[in-house]
Amino acid sequence: MVVRIHNPISLFNEFENLLAGFPTAKTAERKPQFKASIKETNEAIVVNVELPGIKKEEVKVTFDNDVLTISAERKRPELKENEQWLRNEILYGTFERSINISLPVNSEKIFASHENGILHIVLPKAEEAKAKQIVIR
Repeated sequence: MVVRIHNPISLFNEFENLLAGFPTAKTAERKPQFKASIKETNEAIVVNVELPGIKKEEVKVTFDNDVLTISAERKRPELKENEQWLRNEILYGTFERSINISLPVNSEKIFASHENGILHIVLPKAEEAKAKQIVIR
C-alpha cells in the first residue's frame, strides 16, 4: 500500500480500513461500515459510498470538525407466518462511516447526491487548500 503524506485521509483511517477485513474479538461490537472510494482533485475531495438497498431518505450525512460522517439503517424485512430464512447474508442494522478530512473544506458548498445505490459527496476545498501554480520570474 502506498500512502501519500498529503493524503486528505488520516493514516489512522487507512490502518483501520486495512484491519476491518480481519476478524478480531471486537468484531462483534463494531457496526458494519459502508465501502467508500475517496479521491482528491485540485478543487475538491470526492467521496463515493456504496449504499445498496438504502433509500436516500434513510441516509444522514454530516461534516463537523473535519470529519465526514455517513450513517443509515437498513431494517430487516419481516417474515410472514409461513416463511423462514434458509440463508440471509445481507447485513441489517445501523451503519456508520466516519472519514477524517485533513484539508480545509468549504463546508457551505458541500454537495451530496444519491443514485443507483451510490452516495456521491463533493467536499470543495477551501481556497487555501487548492494547489496553486507558482510563476517563475
